[in-house]
Amino acid sequence: MTAIDSTHSPSHEQARDATGAAPPDSDDLFVFAPVGYFSLGRDSGIRRCNLAGADLLASEHPMLVGCAFTGFIATRDAVQFEKFLQDVFSGATRKSCELDLSIAGQAPRSVLIKAALSPDGQECLAVAIDITSQKQVERALLESERRFRDVADVSADWIWEVDTDGRYTFASESVRNLLGYAPEEIVGKTAFDLMPAEEAARVGEAFAAIAARGEAFRELENIVVDIHGGWHDTLTNGMPIRDAAGKVAGYRGVDRDITERKRTEQALAASQRRFRDMVDTTNGIVWEADARTFDFTFISQQAERLLGFPVADWLQPGFWLAHLHPDDRDWAPDYCMSCTRRLAPHDFEYRFIARDGRTVWLHDLVTVVEENGAPRWLRGIMVDVTSRRQAEDQLREMAQSLEAKVAERTVQLRRLSAELTMTEERERRKLAQDLHDDLSQLLAVIKIKLASIDAGSQAGEIGRIVALLDQADQAARNISQQLSPPFLQTMGLMPALEWLADEIGRVYGLAVHVDPVGCDRQLSDEVQAVLYRSARELLINVAKHAGIGEASLTCLCDRKCLTLVVSDAGCGFDPTKHLGELADPHHFGLRSVRERIANIGGSMEVDSSPGNGATIAVVMPCDVSQEEMGDDPDNACR
Repeated sequence: MTAIDSTHSPSHEQARDATGAAPPDSDDLFVFAPVGYFSLGRDSGIRRCNLAGADLLASEHPMLVGCAFTGFIATRDAVQFEKFLQDVFSGATRKSCELDLSIAGQAPRSVLIKAALSPDGQECLAVAIDITSQKQVERALLESERRFRDVADVSADWIWEVDTDGRYTFASESVRNLLGYAPEEIVGKTAFDLMPAEEAARVGEAFAAIAARGEAFRELENIVVDIHGGWHDTLTNGMPIRDAAGKVAGYRGVDRDITERKRTEQALAASQRRFRDMVDTTNGIVWEADARTFDFTFISQQAERLLGFPVADWLQPGFWLAHLHPDDRDWAPDYCMSCTRRLAPHDFEYRFIARDGRTVWLHDLVTVVEENGAPRWLRGIMVDVTSRRQAEDQLREMAQSLEAKVAERTVQLRRLSAELTMTEERERRKLAQDLHDDLSQLLAVIKIKLASIDAGSQAGEIGRIVALLDQADQAARNISQQLSPPFLQTMGLMPALEWLADEIGRVYGLAVHVDPVGCDRQLSDEVQAVLYRSARELLINVAKHAGIGEASLTCLCDRKCLTLVVSDAGCGFDPTKHLGELADPHHFGLRSVRERIANIGGSMEVDSSPGNGATIAVVMPCDVSQEEMGDDPDNACR
């Protein structure tokens, strides 16, 4: 760039008037000055400039002289510059303005122009200083401040600045939502003006101590009052603002309204207190434990009241396992662990050794809490069931005692039943013997006497009397055999049953098929008598009610029991009507057989339904003892 001719340089006085500072001491200083110097005409034409001015306009000097300065100014600032130039030529001294240059191919530049009128009033002497960097910084600061204010104004938290006395110098728009005040109404007040008296004293003292140390403060809870007098819980965080010397000049921070959170915390605390009260007063120990180690993470106060160990002891590793009863220490943890691995809720009872050495029965109800598909926590309640277990033990002992007494009484009843049966049999035998020995012999003597009489004209009548005597004798024999069959006394059960089958066929017309399997055991008189009477009663029932002409009779014997079976293919019947609780009182036969068998330790099984015949089995166990059947060494199945 060509240097400007020194003859065209402004005088020292002119330069001083234009800039307010002493002009360069030589033309070289003017030419090479770091700021741009211009002489402008009324039409803004450039008459003279130095090298810095030419650089500022990004042009060579010869091209600048005579050019209008307004041609280098951004359109939006052209009117402003024209007004500025008019003011200078009108006589205003030391005028200045800021404007942007617009030069083709160049980035926009900002300049500060200071100007004064030349002594002859024909030129505007101007100094142009490039302030582009300064303006960029200012714009950045303004943009940053704008963003800060936007963020502050839309934040739910109240952003503020205070001086060291706690007086607000800035308040964000959100204070309006929190307290109802406009930001400008807050500025000038102290933070303590918004608090109740006691709260203001407490917070003021804390703030003064913090400010004296020059520290930040975190999570400072306080209470402020809104424009309507309502109280708000707030949480304050602040950082110190320091001046150039590092001294605290104030604080900048944020107030967050935690009123709802405090209410929630208070409600939660109240709920936890109620839960604790319920847990600690319930008649059980509420607990939580690690599912992997069985170590307790929580235990209710009831644990100490019931078992004597303080809560701190329960929270020690291995406590539960160490205080299990030795007999339950192996199976109880294994059972709990197996259920836990399957994430299965479970309950079980075990014994626990209390602090005073007592053995306490606990019923433990356990829930498994999973985490990522694996057991993580166990939660449950232990209930002291010692009294119940003791009552159960006493009840069990009473039941065992009662069962023993019942068994003893059953033996006595069976013995009595056997004695009654044998008494009945003896009476039957005695009656049969009397019929045979007395009545039959008497009838025989009468018959002989009648036969020895010279009948004469009474021969026919005597013959009829003799026939009647024969019938009476046969009836006496039949009664004697029915009362006490001689086969049963002399030959045993099977021959007696075969004779019974023939007799049923003769008297009732029922064909009875006797299975020849039989039983080779020697039976006691009592058993033989009861089985024979039962078989007779069952066969007579078939003859009377089955509506069929044949039946079967089987006697089976093995190592466990002797079984007598009567079956038919007749009309059948409903067993409940004969044996159940609603049985017809007139149907006494089957019940009589069942009771007679039961009295000596046996049982009766009935398989029948209407239209499907009937099978009735009389079962006599072989474990019927000699004590029950008496001292007869020939008792069966012992």
